[in-house]
Amino acid sequence: MISLYVGSTVGYSGKSMVCLGIGTRLAKDGFRYGYMKPIGRALLRIGDLVTDEEAVTIEKALSLNEPLEAICPVVITHDLVIQAYQNEIHGLEEKILQAHRRLSEGRDLMLIGGARNLSEGAFLDLSTLYVIKKILNAKVVLINQYSNDICVDCILGAYEALGERLIGVILNQVAPERIDYIKRRVVPFLMHKGIDVLGIIPHDYLLNTITVRELSQILDAKILCGEECLEELVESFSIGAMSVNKALKYFRQKKNKAVITGGDRPDIQLAALETSTKCIILTGNLYPNDLILAKAEEQNVPMMVVRDDTLTAVEKTEGIFNRLRVKDKRKINRAIELVDQYLDFPILYKKLGLR
Repeated sequence: MISLYVGSTVGYSGKSMVCLGIGTRLAKDGFRYGYMKPIGRALLRIGDLVTDEEAVTIEKALSLNEPLEAICPVVITHDLVIQAYQNEIHGLEEKILQAHRRLSEGRDLMLIGGARNLSEGAFLDLSTLYVIKKILNAKVVLINQYSNDICVDCILGAYEALGERLIGVILNQVAPERIDYIKRRVVPFLMHKGIDVLGIIPHDYLLNTITVRELSQILDAKILCGEECLEELVESFSIGAMSVNKALKYFRQKKNKAVITGGDRPDIQLAALETSTKCIILTGNLYPNDLILAKAEEQNVPMMVVRDDTLTAVEKTEGIFNRLRVKDKRKINRAIELVDQYLDFPILYKKLGLR
Protein backbone atom coordinates (compact mmCIF):
# COMPACT_ATOMS: atom_id res chain seq x y z
CA MET A 1 0.00 0.00 0.00
CA ILE A 2 1.27 3.45 -0.99
CA SER A 3 0.61 6.76 0.76
CA LEU A 4 0.55 9.90 -1.39
CA TYR A 5 0.71 13.19 0.49
CA VAL A 6 -0.74 16.12 -1.47
CA GLY A 7 1.00 19.17 -0.02
CA SER A 8 1.69 22.77 -0.97
CA THR A 9 4.17 25.58 -0.55
CA VAL A 10 1.51 28.07 0.63
CA GLY A 11 -2.14 27.88 1.63
CA TYR A 12 -5.05 27.80 -0.82
CA SER A 13 -2.89 26.47 -3.64
CA GLY A 14 -5.33 23.82 -4.87
CA LYS A 15 -4.81 20.75 -2.67
CA SER A 16 -8.52 19.95 -2.51
CA MET A 17 -8.80 20.26 -6.28
CA VAL A 18 -5.93 17.85 -6.82
CA CYS A 19 -7.22 15.35 -4.23
CA LEU A 20 -10.64 15.36 -5.90
CA GLY A 21 -9.12 14.90 -9.33
CA ILE A 22 -6.69 12.15 -8.35
CA GLY A 23 -9.32 10.29 -6.32
CA THR A 24 -11.80 10.34 -9.19
CA ARG A 25 -9.19 9.14 -11.67
CA LEU A 26 -7.98 6.36 -9.34
CA ALA A 27 -11.52 5.02 -9.08
CA LYS A 28 -12.00 5.28 -12.84
CA ASP A 29 -8.78 3.33 -13.42
CA GLY A 30 -9.82 0.55 -11.05
CA PHE A 31 -7.62 1.31 -8.05
CA ARG A 32 -8.84 0.95 -4.49
CA TYR A 33 -7.98 4.05 -2.52
CA GLY A 34 -8.77 5.85 0.68
CA TYR A 35 -8.50 9.46 1.77
CA MET A 36 -7.63 11.23 4.98
CA LYS A 37 -6.59 14.66 6.18
CA PRO A 38 -4.42 14.06 9.26
CA ILE A 39 -4.69 17.59 10.67
CA GLY A 40 -7.63 19.91 10.03
CA ARG A 41 -7.90 23.67 10.56
CA ALA A 42 -11.10 24.69 8.74
CA LEU A 43 -13.45 23.95 11.61
CA LEU A 44 -16.91 22.60 10.88
CA ARG A 45 -19.38 21.35 13.50
CA ILE A 46 -21.65 18.47 12.55
CA GLY A 47 -23.84 17.64 15.53
CA ASP A 48 -21.46 17.02 18.43
CA LEU A 49 -18.49 16.43 16.15
CA VAL A 50 -15.97 19.13 15.29
CA THR A 51 -14.19 18.24 12.07
CA ASP A 52 -12.57 19.85 9.01
CA GLU A 53 -14.69 21.45 6.28
CA GLU A 54 -12.33 20.47 3.46
CA ALA A 55 -12.25 16.84 4.59
CA VAL A 56 -16.05 16.73 4.68
CA THR A 57 -16.30 18.21 1.17
CA ILE A 58 -13.89 15.64 -0.28
CA GLU A 59 -15.45 12.72 1.62
CA LYS A 60 -18.87 13.59 0.22
CA ALA A 61 -17.69 14.35 -3.33
CA LEU A 62 -15.77 11.08 -3.60
CA SER A 63 -18.52 9.04 -1.83
CA LEU A 64 -16.03 7.44 0.55
CA ASN A 65 -18.51 6.50 3.31
CA GLU A 66 -15.90 6.48 6.06
CA PRO A 67 -16.26 7.98 9.56
CA LEU A 68 -15.16 11.60 9.75
CA GLU A 69 -13.31 10.90 13.01
CA ALA A 70 -10.92 8.71 11.01
CA ILE A 71 -10.77 10.89 7.89
CA CYS A 72 -9.65 13.86 10.00
CA PRO A 73 -8.32 12.48 13.31
CA VAL A 74 -6.77 15.73 14.62
CA VAL A 75 -8.63 19.06 14.45
CA ILE A 76 -6.91 22.23 15.64
CA THR A 77 -9.47 23.79 17.95
CA HIS A 78 -8.84 26.64 20.40
CA ASP A 79 -8.81 24.14 23.26
CA LEU A 80 -6.16 22.04 21.53
CA VAL A 81 -4.00 25.12 20.97
CA ILE A 82 -4.17 26.00 24.68
CA GLN A 83 -3.33 22.41 25.64
CA ALA A 84 -0.31 22.51 23.33
CA TYR A 85 0.96 25.74 24.87
CA GLN A 86 0.61 24.14 28.31
CA ASN A 87 2.45 21.00 27.14
CA GLU A 88 -0.61 18.88 27.82
CA ILE A 89 -0.86 17.18 24.41
CA HIS A 90 -0.79 13.40 24.32
CA GLY A 91 -1.65 10.69 21.82
CA LEU A 92 -2.12 12.74 18.63
CA GLU A 93 0.51 10.84 16.66
CA GLU A 94 -1.12 7.55 17.60
CA LYS A 95 -4.56 8.88 16.54
CA ILE A 96 -3.21 9.70 13.08
CA LEU A 97 -1.43 6.36 12.79
CA GLN A 98 -4.50 4.34 13.83
CA ALA A 99 -6.76 6.27 11.46
CA HIS A 100 -4.31 5.69 8.62
CA ARG A 101 -4.15 1.98 9.33
CA ARG A 102 -7.93 1.69 9.46
CA LEU A 103 -8.57 3.62 6.25
CA SER A 104 -5.74 1.98 4.28
CA GLU A 105 -6.80 -1.60 4.91
CA GLY A 106 -7.40 -3.33 1.58
CA ARG A 107 -6.38 -0.23 -0.42
CA ASP A 108 -3.87 0.21 -3.20
CA LEU A 109 -3.22 3.81 -2.21
CA MET A 110 -3.98 6.28 0.56
CA LEU A 111 -4.53 9.85 -0.58
CA ILE A 112 -3.45 12.31 2.11
CA GLY A 113 -4.75 15.87 2.14
CA GLY A 114 -1.84 17.97 3.32
CA ALA A 115 -1.17 21.13 5.29
CA ARG A 116 -0.45 24.59 3.92
CA ASN A 117 3.34 24.28 4.22
CA LEU A 118 6.06 21.97 5.49
CA SER A 119 6.20 23.40 9.00
CA GLU A 120 2.50 23.61 9.86
CA GLY A 121 1.63 21.60 12.95
CA ALA A 122 5.09 21.88 14.49
CA PHE A 123 3.68 23.33 17.72
CA LEU A 124 1.86 20.00 18.17
CA ASP A 125 5.08 18.09 17.41
CA LEU A 126 3.31 17.14 14.18
CA SER A 127 5.02 19.22 11.52
CA THR A 128 4.22 18.32 7.94
CA LEU A 129 7.70 16.88 7.49
CA TYR A 130 7.32 14.73 10.58
CA VAL A 131 3.90 13.44 9.50
CA ILE A 132 5.21 12.61 6.03
CA LYS A 133 8.44 10.93 7.11
CA LYS A 134 7.84 9.43 10.52
CA ILE A 135 4.13 8.66 10.71
CA LEU A 136 2.85 7.98 7.19
CA ASN A 137 6.06 7.16 5.29
CA ALA A 138 4.51 8.93 2.32
CA LYS A 139 5.51 10.04 -1.12
CA VAL A 140 4.69 13.66 -1.90
CA VAL A 141 3.14 15.67 -4.71
CA LEU A 142 3.54 19.39 -4.15
CA ILE A 143 1.06 21.99 -5.41
CA ASN A 144 2.50 25.41 -6.19
CA GLN A 145 0.28 28.39 -6.96
CA TYR A 146 2.61 29.81 -9.58
CA SER A 147 2.52 33.61 -9.61
CA ASN A 148 6.15 34.53 -10.33
CA ASP A 149 9.64 33.10 -10.44
CA ILE A 150 10.03 33.37 -6.66
CA CYS A 151 7.79 30.30 -6.49
CA VAL A 152 10.70 28.26 -7.83
CA ASP A 153 12.61 29.01 -4.62
CA CYS A 154 9.74 27.50 -2.61
CA ILE A 155 9.82 24.36 -4.74
CA LEU A 156 13.59 23.99 -4.41
CA GLY A 157 13.36 24.52 -0.65
CA ALA A 158 10.70 21.82 -0.38
CA TYR A 159 12.82 19.43 -2.44
CA GLU A 160 15.79 20.06 -0.15
CA ALA A 161 13.61 19.10 2.82
CA LEU A 162 11.77 16.17 1.23
CA GLY A 163 14.44 14.66 -1.00
CA GLU A 164 13.37 11.63 -3.02
CA ARG A 165 9.98 11.57 -1.34
CA LEU A 166 8.99 14.46 -3.60
CA ILE A 167 7.88 12.71 -6.77
CA GLY A 168 6.75 15.84 -8.58
CA VAL A 169 5.12 19.25 -8.50
CA ILE A 170 1.96 20.66 -10.02
CA LEU A 171 1.94 24.32 -11.02
CA ASN A 172 -1.56 25.68 -10.47
CA GLN A 173 -3.50 28.83 -11.37
CA VAL A 174 -1.00 29.75 -14.04
CA ALA A 175 -1.88 32.78 -16.13
CA PRO A 176 -2.41 31.62 -19.75
CA GLU A 177 0.17 34.07 -21.07
CA ARG A 178 2.81 32.52 -18.75
CA ILE A 179 2.35 28.89 -19.75
CA ASP A 180 4.71 28.97 -22.75
CA TYR A 181 7.43 30.66 -20.68
CA ILE A 182 7.05 28.06 -17.92
CA LYS A 183 7.29 25.19 -20.39
CA ARG A 184 10.41 26.65 -22.03
CA ARG A 185 12.23 27.92 -18.96
CA VAL A 186 10.89 26.69 -15.65
CA VAL A 187 10.11 23.05 -16.45
CA PRO A 188 13.57 22.26 -17.94
CA PHE A 189 15.24 24.02 -15.01
CA LEU A 190 13.32 22.00 -12.42
CA MET A 191 13.89 18.75 -14.30
CA HIS A 192 17.63 19.52 -14.35
CA LYS A 193 17.40 19.83 -10.56
CA GLY A 194 15.70 16.43 -10.38
CA ILE A 195 12.12 17.67 -9.95
CA ASP A 196 9.41 16.50 -12.35
CA VAL A 197 6.56 18.84 -13.24
CA LEU A 198 3.48 16.60 -13.32
CA GLY A 199 1.10 19.25 -14.60
CA ILE A 200 0.54 22.91 -15.41
CA ILE A 201 -3.04 23.91 -14.61
CA PRO A 202 -4.17 27.27 -16.02
CA HIS A 203 -6.05 29.88 -14.04
CA ASP A 204 -9.75 29.02 -14.17
CA TYR A 205 -12.58 31.51 -13.87
CA LEU A 206 -15.06 29.20 -12.17
CA LEU A 207 -12.71 28.06 -9.40
CA ASN A 208 -12.04 31.68 -8.49
CA THR A 209 -15.66 32.60 -7.88
CA ILE A 210 -17.99 32.50 -4.89
CA THR A 211 -21.77 32.31 -4.78
CA VAL A 212 -23.79 35.27 -3.57
CA ARG A 213 -25.15 33.03 -0.82
CA GLU A 214 -21.69 32.09 0.46
CA LEU A 215 -20.64 35.73 0.38
CA SER A 216 -23.67 36.80 2.38
CA GLN A 217 -23.15 34.07 4.96
CA ILE A 218 -19.50 34.91 5.52
CA LEU A 219 -20.30 38.62 5.85
CA ASP A 220 -23.27 37.85 8.12
CA ALA A 221 -25.45 39.97 5.84
CA LYS A 222 -29.21 40.43 5.78
CA ILE A 223 -30.67 39.72 2.34
CA LEU A 224 -33.17 42.38 1.26
CA CYS A 225 -34.14 41.05 -2.17
CA GLY A 226 -33.08 38.66 -4.91
CA GLU A 227 -33.25 35.43 -2.87
CA GLU A 228 -33.84 33.49 -6.09
CA CYS A 229 -30.41 34.57 -7.39
CA LEU A 230 -28.23 33.60 -4.42
CA GLU A 231 -26.51 30.81 -6.36
CA GLU A 232 -25.16 33.28 -8.93
CA LEU A 233 -21.36 33.34 -9.10
CA VAL A 234 -19.36 36.41 -8.11
CA GLU A 235 -15.99 36.76 -9.81
CA SER A 236 -14.64 39.89 -8.10
CA PHE A 237 -15.69 42.90 -6.06
CA SER A 238 -15.65 46.66 -6.54
CA ILE A 239 -15.76 49.46 -4.01
CA GLY A 240 -18.21 52.29 -4.55
CA ALA A 241 -16.67 55.26 -2.77
CA MET A 242 -16.20 57.81 -5.54
CA SER A 243 -18.25 60.16 -7.71
CA VAL A 244 -21.02 58.57 -9.73
CA ASN A 245 -19.33 59.32 -13.08
CA LYS A 246 -16.11 57.66 -11.98
CA ALA A 247 -18.09 54.80 -10.48
CA LEU A 248 -19.83 54.02 -13.77
CA LYS A 249 -16.54 53.87 -15.63
CA TYR A 250 -14.99 51.76 -12.88
CA PHE A 251 -17.94 49.36 -12.62
CA ARG A 252 -18.03 48.76 -16.39
CA GLN A 253 -14.50 47.37 -16.26
CA LYS A 254 -15.56 44.35 -14.20
CA LYS A 255 -18.15 41.69 -14.93
CA ASN A 256 -20.00 39.44 -12.51
CA LYS A 257 -18.97 41.52 -9.52
CA ALA A 258 -20.18 42.36 -6.04
CA VAL A 259 -20.34 46.08 -5.30
CA ILE A 260 -19.57 47.27 -1.77
CA THR A 261 -20.81 50.74 -0.96
CA GLY A 262 -22.25 52.79 1.84
CA GLY A 263 -25.93 52.38 2.50
CA ASP A 264 -26.21 56.15 2.19
CA ARG A 265 -24.96 56.24 -1.43
CA PRO A 266 -28.06 55.78 -3.64
CA ASP A 267 -26.19 57.28 -6.62
CA ILE A 268 -23.54 54.54 -6.44
CA GLN A 269 -26.19 51.87 -5.92
CA LEU A 270 -28.00 52.96 -9.10
CA ALA A 271 -24.70 53.05 -11.02
CA ALA A 272 -23.99 49.48 -9.91
CA LEU A 273 -27.41 48.38 -11.17
CA GLU A 274 -26.59 49.76 -14.62
CA THR A 275 -23.58 47.45 -15.01
CA SER A 276 -22.83 43.72 -14.72
CA THR A 277 -23.42 43.34 -10.98
CA LYS A 278 -24.27 40.09 -9.21
CA CYS A 279 -25.05 41.64 -5.82
CA ILE A 280 -24.79 44.90 -3.86
CA ILE A 281 -23.46 44.97 -0.31
CA LEU A 282 -24.61 47.99 1.71
CA THR A 283 -22.48 48.89 4.71
CA GLY A 284 -23.15 50.69 7.97
CA ASN A 285 -26.45 48.88 8.55
CA LEU A 286 -28.12 51.48 6.32
CA TYR A 287 -31.00 50.40 4.08
CA PRO A 288 -31.70 51.54 0.47
CA ASN A 289 -34.70 53.60 -0.47
CA ASP A 290 -37.77 51.93 -1.98
CA LEU A 291 -36.93 53.06 -5.53
CA ILE A 292 -33.54 51.38 -5.55
CA LEU A 293 -34.85 48.27 -3.86
CA ALA A 294 -37.60 47.97 -6.48
CA LYS A 295 -35.08 48.40 -9.29
CA ALA A 296 -32.83 45.71 -7.80
CA GLU A 297 -35.78 43.34 -7.51
CA GLU A 298 -36.76 44.03 -11.10
CA GLN A 299 -33.23 43.24 -12.31
CA ASN A 300 -32.84 40.19 -10.02
CA VAL A 301 -29.81 41.67 -8.27
CA PRO A 302 -29.62 40.64 -4.59
CA MET A 303 -29.08 43.50 -2.16
CA MET A 304 -27.76 42.85 1.32
CA VAL A 305 -26.99 44.92 4.38
CA VAL A 306 -24.04 44.43 6.76
CA ARG A 307 -23.31 46.12 10.07
CA ASP A 308 -19.64 46.68 9.21
CA ASP A 309 -18.36 49.96 7.85
CA THR A 310 -17.14 49.98 4.26
CA LEU A 311 -13.45 49.51 5.10
CA THR A 312 -14.14 46.49 7.31
CA ALA A 313 -16.47 44.94 4.72
CA VAL A 314 -13.82 45.43 2.02
CA GLU A 315 -11.14 43.80 4.17
CA LYS A 316 -13.37 40.82 4.89
CA THR A 317 -14.33 40.42 1.23
CA GLU A 318 -10.72 40.71 0.13
CA GLY A 319 -9.85 37.94 2.56
CA ILE A 320 -12.63 35.76 1.16
CA PHE A 321 -11.34 36.04 -2.41
CA ASN A 322 -7.81 35.24 -1.24
CA ARG A 323 -8.85 31.92 0.26
CA LEU A 324 -11.61 30.46 -1.87
CA ARG A 325 -12.39 26.78 -1.34
CA VAL A 326 -13.77 24.14 -3.67
CA LYS A 327 -17.22 23.44 -2.20
CA ASP A 328 -19.87 24.26 -4.78
CA LYS A 329 -20.89 21.30 -6.98
CA ARG A 330 -19.99 23.27 -10.09
CA LYS A 331 -16.52 23.91 -8.70
CA ILE A 332 -16.05 20.28 -7.71
CA ASN A 333 -16.91 19.07 -11.21
CA ARG A 334 -14.63 21.68 -12.77
CA ALA A 335 -11.75 20.77 -10.42
CA ILE A 336 -12.01 17.11 -11.37
CA GLU A 337 -12.13 18.03 -15.05
CA LEU A 338 -9.02 20.24 -14.84
CA VAL A 339 -6.92 17.68 -12.99
CA ASP A 340 -7.93 14.95 -15.40
CA GLN A 341 -7.02 17.17 -18.34
CA TYR A 342 -3.71 18.63 -17.17
CA LEU A 343 -2.13 16.13 -14.76
CA ASP A 344 0.20 13.56 -16.35
CA PHE A 345 -1.29 10.44 -14.78
CA PRO A 346 0.97 7.92 -16.58
CA ILE A 347 4.04 9.54 -15.03
CA LEU A 348 2.31 9.87 -11.65
CA TYR A 349 1.33 6.19 -11.66
CA LYS A 350 4.85 5.16 -12.68
CA LYS A 351 6.42 7.17 -9.86
CA LEU A 352 3.94 5.68 -7.40
CA GLY A 353 4.59 2.16 -8.64
CA LEU A 354 0.97 1.64 -9.62
CA ARG A 355 1.80 0.51 -13.15
